[in-house]
Amino acid sequence: MRWAPTRTSESRERGAAATELAVLMPVLIMLVLIPVQVGLWWHAKQAAETAAGEALDAAQVENATIADGQAGAMAILGQAGNLENVVISVDRSGEVVSVSVSGQLGFSIFPGPWSVTAHAEGQVERFIPVDER
Repeated sequence: MRWAPTRTSESRERGAAATELAVLMPVLIMLVLIPVQVGLWWHAKQAAETAAGEALDAAQVENATIADGQAGAMAILGQAGNLENVVISVDRSGEVVSVSVSGQLGFSIFPGPWSVTAHAEGQVERFIPVDER
């Protein structure tokens, strides 16, 4: 004797796969989009850190100015992209140069303030004559 499903059990199962897919699809989409968002943020963070390092290198030279440091950072950020509302702060006081680069993620999948900050600091380079070395 074969068991045959009744009409009531068939009707209860109809559409279950579509319902499960409708519930799980947002979760699956989020699992794909979150790594993309983190990658966008990471790229912007790396661009800010590279710009801060370049600004430090440009401002560390003995006769350099703050404008030289800012120009070095802007040269990197002009090519790297994905940073908006960038603020470049170069402080050259005494023997220390301090650079801070901050901005917000230009393109983001998820809304909200995705801010990025980078900092670099170093000594001002100076020429030491041979007899003083």
